[in-house]
Amino acid sequence: MSKKDETRGKKLQSVFSISHDKDVDGLCAAAIVARYAKQKNLDFDVLLTDYGSFDYAFSKVTGLRDTLIVVTDLGLDANYLEAVQNALSKAVSQNCRVVWLDHHQWSKEAIKAILQLDRKPVVKINHDFCAAEIAYKVLMPRDIISGELAAIAHDTDFNERAIPAANALTDAVSVIRFGAIDRRHDITDALKPLLMSLSENGIAGVWDSKRNQLRDNLLAKQVHHYRKDKAKKMRKAFAGHCDQEINDVLVRIVEIPTGVTTTDLGTYLADSENLELEGKKYPLADLLITLSQGGMLGFRRGSEKVLCNEAAKIFKGGGHPYAAGGEYGLYDDFEAVCADIYNILSKDQSWIAEKQSQD
Repeated sequence: MSKKDETRGKKLQSVFSISHDKDVDGLCAAAIVARYAKQKNLDFDVLLTDYGSFDYAFSKVTGLRDTLIVVTDLGLDANYLEAVQNALSKAVSQNCRVVWLDHHQWSKEAIKAILQLDRKPVVKINHDFCAAEIAYKVLMPRDIISGELAAIAHDTDFNERAIPAANALTDAVSVIRFGAIDRRHDITDALKPLLMSLSENGIAGVWDSKRNQLRDNLLAKQVHHYRKDKAKKMRKAFAGHCDQEINDVLVRIVEIPTGVTTTDLGTYLADSENLELEGKKYPLADLLITLSQGGMLGFRRGSEKVLCNEAAKIFKGGGHPYAAGGEYGLYDDFEAVCADIYNILSKDQSWIAEKQSQD
């Protein structure tokens, strides 16, 4: 963005970041936005949120003036379109600008709604990168630390799991986030110190490469215990899984335990060494669906036979081909839910890649 654009009309005074609160990608993207604000000598504030909380999150922008609003790692769909558009329109009328950087699937209607805002909004959507990579390329393309944060986010969001520091950061986010939820504390306030450490010093701000552990000793211990507890929970959860083949595609549904994320369970069940129970070896699922106690669905791809974002669309959600989220609703009987989900997926097979190519 040119200086001319930023100073059009009354000069912008601050940057307000809205980003995803559940994972490293959202956190690193917000950290890059914070670095951008510092480079431009602008005040910075952040709100970390999740799907289902858009009404609250975007209501905050209606009180902003002379602010660059940067939204990262959050897709916009029909469920929130009107509320988000109205809130951003109000902000833009008060001399704010909007930049939205994301990698999820968007409808043409949603893209058009944001681009129709005044003051030259920017919408950059690219499914080949994670949100932090897009933020790096758009906002801070020559900044070394931003590039490092983008690489960390890519490792976690594309489930490569090749960087120990990225793995630890993933678990640290979960520990802090679940702790805040348990104590009914604000998630943004809980995660902000970690976010600002990343923004100021990159991964070195939170990770000690010599000791190969997190710098915060208490957080490192919490992560250690979290990992041990998480492994037990995930093994128990897998023991109660449901499998069914639909058009030669293996779909596995697992009830996700409290204190475990879809990413955690998806990573665990993508490792064939974890797919053995009582001497029986189970195959890797083509499509893994996690079901939370609150009725939220997570979709993770085990093969190129499936498109997670298409499966999520059937359940009022979205995402990208290899990872997505949706909603089933409150339930009492897990086996009955599995039967219903299989029935729904059998009737609408748009999520099977082969079916897409035939259309």
